[in-house]
Amino acid sequence: MDGLENIISVLDYVLDTKRKRHITGGILLSVYFLFGGLAITVMTIKNEEDEYEQ
Repeated sequence: MDGLENIISVLDYVLDTKRKRHITGGILLSVYFLFGGLAITVMTIKNEEDEYEQ
């Protein structure tokens, strides 16, 4: 339980200002859209390869 408390304490310290929270949120959204776009691309490419094999 101490490890979880330490993590929460560090996050609270790091994200103590509104500007830092906005920067972190922007970074997280960018990473989310990057991996979401990659996942969609991989799924569509896989479907096209299956059609060519038949």
